[in-house]
Amino acid sequence: MDDEDIDDVISFLVKRVIMPPGRWVLEQVGDPRPSEIASLVTGLAFWAFVVFLVFALVLKW
Repeated sequence: MDDEDIDDVISFLVKRVIMPPGRWVLEQVGDPRPSEIASLVTGLAFWAFVVFLVFALVLKW
C-alpha cells in the first residue's frame, strides 16, 4: 500500500464512519448545519464514548 491508498482509507473512514454520528448529535442539540470540524470532533467523542461503554460492559463495572 502506498501513501495515497492510506489517505483514501482514512478519508473514507472519517467521512463515512466518524462524521455522520457527530453530525447527527449536533443536529439533535439544535445545530441544523454543523461544520465539518465540529462534526469530526463530536464524532470522535461519540465513538470514544461507545468504546468506553463497551469496555465497561466487558469488565462488568
